[in-house]
Amino acid sequence: MAKNEISMVPVSGWKRHFWGKFVGFGLLFIGAGFYVAWSIVYNTWADLGLTSFVIPMVVFGILELFLVQDKIREEDSTSSL
Repeated sequence: MAKNEISMVPVSGWKRHFWGKFVGFGLLFIGAGFYVAWSIVYNTWADLGLTSFVIPMVVFGILELFLVQDKIREEDSTSSL
């Protein structure tokens, strides 16, 4: 478990790597929300331009969440040694 550098108190859960998780979920929800909102407003559920904009946002959001989780596992494995 990682420790806070100032007080040496163990830090876990959402406090560790908060901004990485925030960016990951932000990209994921903005991409999905934009797709749904645009499709409702313009009634185009299979628009190629919309899909080419939304898919990278969602994929990068998911990748960011995986990378943050991998970083947390790596820190946990090195701190227990």
